Amino acid sequence: MKKLQKVLASLLTLVLALSLLPAETVSAAGKSGTKDHNKQVIGYITQWDAWKTNTAGLPAQGALTQLNIDYSQYTILNYSFFGVANDGSLHSGDFRDKNIYKPEVQQKPAALLYTDIYSSWDLFILFGEIEGEYTLNADVVKRAKAQGFDVKENGSTWSNASWGVTNQQLPIPLKKEGGAPGIFDLAKQNGVKVNASIGGWSMCKHFSDVASNPAKRAVFVKDCVRLIQMGFDGIDLDWEYPGPFDGMNFTGKQADYDNFITLVKEIRSAIGDDKLITSCFSADTRKLDGFNWTEVGKYVDYFNFMTYDFNGGWSATAGHNSPLYGYTGAEAPNFNWDYLNQYLVEKNVDLNKVNMGMAFYGRGVITDGNAALNAKTVQRQEFVQPDGNVTTSADYTNWPKDVFDGTPYYYYIKKVALAPNSGWTKHWDDEAKVPYLTKGNFFLSYDDEESVGYKAQYIKDNNLGGVIVWTVYEDLEFGGTQTDYGTKLKKWSDVKSSLINKVNEVFAASSLPTAAAPAFSVKAGNYTEPISVSITSTTPDVKIYYTIDGTAPTVASQLYSEPIQIDKATTVKAIAVKDGMNTSSVVTAVYTIGEAPPEAVADPVFAPAGGTYTAVTDVTITCATTGASIYYTMDGTEPTVDSTLYTGAIAVDSSMTIKAMAAADGMTASQIVSAQYTIDTSSTDITAWQANTAYVQGSKVTYNGHTYECVQPHTSLTGWEPSNVPALWKSLD
Repeated sequence: MKKLQKVLASLLTLVLALSLLPAETVSAAGKSGTKDHNKQVIGYITQWDAWKTNTAGLPAQGALTQLNIDYSQYTILNYSFFGVANDGSLHSGDFRDKNIYKPEVQQKPAALLYTDIYSSWDLFILFGEIEGEYTLNADVVKRAKAQGFDVKENGSTWSNASWGVTNQQLPIPLKKEGGAPGIFDLAKQNGVKVNASIGGWSMCKHFSDVASNPAKRAVFVKDCVRLIQMGFDGIDLDWEYPGPFDGMNFTGKQADYDNFITLVKEIRSAIGDDKLITSCFSADTRKLDGFNWTEVGKYVDYFNFMTYDFNGGWSATAGHNSPLYGYTGAEAPNFNWDYLNQYLVEKNVDLNKVNMGMAFYGRGVITDGNAALNAKTVQRQEFVQPDGNVTTSADYTNWPKDVFDGTPYYYYIKKVALAPNSGWTKHWDDEAKVPYLTKGNFFLSYDDEESVGYKAQYIKDNNLGGVIVWTVYEDLEFGGTQTDYGTKLKKWSDVKSSLINKVNEVFAASSLPTAAAPAFSVKAGNYTEPISVSITSTTPDVKIYYTIDGTAPTVASQLYSEPIQIDKATTVKAIAVKDGMNTSSVVTAVYTIGEAPPEAVADPVFAPAGGTYTAVTDVTITCATTGASIYYTMDGTEPTVDSTLYTGAIAVDSSMTIKAMAAADGMTASQIVSAQYTIDTSSTDITAWQANTAYVQGSKVTYNGHTYECVQPHTSLTGWEPSNVPALWKSLD
């Protein structure tokens, strides 16, 4: 009965939890999710997109909030952004100074959250449905204190230490009892972590100064602790970028790299090892050279590389926003996923911590003449927030500046540009593995289900940690019925998110089989004269690529077609690649010419020698050559270095053929020696010889440890023992 009660209680808890979840989360059953694989899927959730309305292709304002996210598709959500003030303190993104792009303007300190429930979405997204109470009576005070507020009955102000606000005027923003949940509650119900993301493109002006100043750094770290106390599971740094490079409104310093490590070290010490620290990083490898990745890895859980914005309104030619591979004619040939990954491999960065960035938005530009990939862009002067005056070729005609700033979200691209008779033409770049659209002199680079599928597979094939998504809102498609929670929060009964579904589908799919490691026909070693080396693979329908300079081979390396002539000390590396899969394991062989030849390998020797045995026999194999390895087979096939390596006696208990070879470094197989071990089981009546016993031809006996067979019928007499009368007995061993 107690077990039944527990089950019923659990079911009731589940039903109550599901009733508070967004509809898409409930309907996620049957789709692949993060519980079906071991990759990280980190999504950025902004606190400003909730303001967007039908001008952005949405059914209503408040669509882009925590209520319409499918939590089964993410492992971590980064709430974006908290800014950095000039004293090191942190503040809500709503307090960003709109003049921060001006050199003389500094960001003044402000509260961690913007608590005006009419002017900000902070509280609604983090805590859920909020109701403003204008009277602090006993009931309100009780509820307020339970939610962490400091208030006095019949007072006129309130404070909340974890929010960094004091002496605020009424109304007090209380979480509505039974109201729609916030992201903290929803994430916890679904096993998802929520990080506080600090910085962003427009709020990094003071990062460099704060990280270098112990006093300001202490203020920064103290506010990180307050964010953890508020309910966040970790801290995400979005410093764009450490090092002597231009940000939106500042230029960093070389010392930033070391100061970054000092900062994350102090954050780790303050928040503990059980909380997350993640950080974004540029995908421009020139901005990564100054990092000591071993030190960074001691304190940072995940390295989030922003592998998007490779091209845009600043580019001289129309290019891809987020190409997987390099492509012909690219303005910046090194700006792609694959180049960054190769760089990280060369730098020995911990790939399990590497998350690549997927853009769920596109970038539109205007070209000089008909739009095409690599077409020249047309630059002009524009004033934009938050950058100020910029030179850009961004397409504000199709993707208005006040709504999308030239970067339409994927759901809107589908609704407008990919709709029938839209006038846009879709193209596919098979080099970069991404799509793009053209219409007249308008060019749009974006990602779709096919391209994110390729990228997810790339992450799997290269054993990377996972993916970051900017942003979780940008592939949401709304349908079904709308439910309102107060005046701000809304959710829909049918919300689709095709891009993130595709990512998880690929991550969860069984990995395609990898090609077997290539094999070389000649064992690596020392040779005194040129040799010919062939490369093979046991996997059918593969292509073998190789290098002879020690670098890792790729599909752009030399294709193997005939034996390679080796005439000097060199390193050969090879890969076997099959359609639909990435590189298999790399096999390395070193061929050294000019050294002394190895000692000759003697023939393997069996003990006992081949013959016929009537009982289990332990067979040993030896070789007179020092350092030789012995390989053998028990099925009669010729042994190779892939055969069983001999390490001890072989128990032979049935008829079989054992073949063995001995091989030393620098040599192929030595002479093959065969031996036949036969166990005769035609007669099971083998007894000890006895006098005064009649024996017929074929009778078998044992005598003094040996086996004999009767060749002439007789009656045994004392003195006629088998070893004494060869005319009557034949020895079998």
